[in-house]
Amino acid sequence: MNPTLMLSAALLTPAAPLPRDAAPNISGPAPRILAVKADANGTVRVIGYIPTKITVSNTVFAIEVANINGQQVQKQVQKQVDQDVITAQHVNKSLGDFNGTFTTAAGQPLTLAEATARLKNGATLLASADGKPIAPAWLKAVREDTVVLVAEGLSHLQPQWGGAPLPTTPAPQLVMLGTDANGTLLTPATSMPQDNPAGIYYNDVFIEKGQVIRARPIRGDIQYGYYNHNPQYDDAKIVHKPLANVKFDAYEVSGKLISRTEALRRLSAGGLVLLAGDNRLPDENYLKAFRDEILVLVSPELVLPTPIVDQTKKKSNPAQQPPAAEPAKPIQLPAKPLILQGRRAAEVILPVAPAIEK
Repeated sequence: MNPTLMLSAALLTPAAPLPRDAAPNISGPAPRILAVKADANGTVRVIGYIPTKITVSNTVFAIEVANINGQQVQKQVQKQVDQDVITAQHVNKSLGDFNGTFTTAAGQPLTLAEATARLKNGATLLASADGKPIAPAWLKAVREDTVVLVAEGLSHLQPQWGGAPLPTTPAPQLVMLGTDANGTLLTPATSMPQDNPAGIYYNDVFIEKGQVIRARPIRGDIQYGYYNHNPQYDDAKIVHKPLANVKFDAYEVSGKLISRTEALRRLSAGGLVLLAGDNRLPDENYLKAFRDEILVLVSPELVLPTPIVDQTKKKSNPAQQPPAAEPAKPIQLPAKPLILQGRRAAEVILPVAPAIEK
């Protein structure tokens, strides 16, 4: 396969150094990452919503001027106006309701009972994004015993989060980073990043409320993300940015914060990474299955827009059709697997920055 893939394909996957035995060529969309845990009845459920754009007809009243017997007369008229709105289709299914197949990342078939037993205490579940088997290269990012679900209906699902047994953060996305023709490392990003009200980024450390945070940020004190729908961000697009120009925090899957300089060094040639679903390190149940080499990047700029199912009425007037999107520019994926020096990089000692008032 040509090592140069279209950017649109690369955007569907997260980026961090590839495991040493991962293939450099990626095919098919990245899998969905779910954090699941059994409820009080022992049932593992997938709960969320599918954002959907539909067309609704509204009755409006307008004042029009009519010519009656040579005189201009105002009169009220009733009209039907079509309007596109975004709604949400709620999903609440047990694993068995998907009528899918279960395997491990290594390819071992699992029954529904066996998959449930592996997931009930809290675990990472990889799910196919298109109802087809997940490409082996994606599965190299996780451990061989990770549970994999192949089923329809998960391509646009936004998992619910917030309270047990649900995860405490939005889901991260697996992405493949690559370089452009000039060798610049690029990352998918949002064109409309949301604000980060609880803290600011300062060089290689995260400053929150005047304190230098070296470990994972406390969850629950920052409410941010696309789960609670905000119409302001309906027009957000995925754009390509040099990673060096993005303000981000970087973590190992264990939760250890590493310096920005070290993260850029590890990712200099591209590779698989996880992009957090908001400005916090993702819930630990999302990360349990991933190999130590995978990095997690956290930044409001890297929270990718929610994909929306378009069920609107087709416009008959060509003039009303949106302009065709420009073809994506190709990016260069790593020519060979990236190999880290040693199982884990040496611990990075961050400088202690003075407290900064917000």
